[in-house]
Amino acid sequence: MIGLALFAMATALVVTGMAGIAWAMPQHHERLGRRPPNDTTRHCARVAGWVLLGAALPPCAAGWGGSIGFVLWVGLLTVGVLAVAGTLALLGTRHRA
Repeated sequence: MIGLALFAMATALVVTGMAGIAWAMPQHHERLGRRPPNDTTRHCARVAGWVLLGAALPPCAAGWGGSIGFVLWVGLLTVGVLAVAGTLALLGTRHRA
């Protein structure tokens, strides 16, 4: 049961971190019809995204050990990218319609 909670926490951290990194990119703001973020916002979102991605590694390592935890973390990075990219693509097409 603790493993499931650690997995859920790591997944939430990865998806949020990937969203922060995507939020730092001006093209995503323009695609959604918003003005590009200023430099301070971009820097803060980028740093927060990387910190959240790094913070997802300890729960994986705590739940499954170092080697399997690292592999799980890399897999979660893939899931996070797909979730954020899919959401941005869906929101981009809805905004244009």
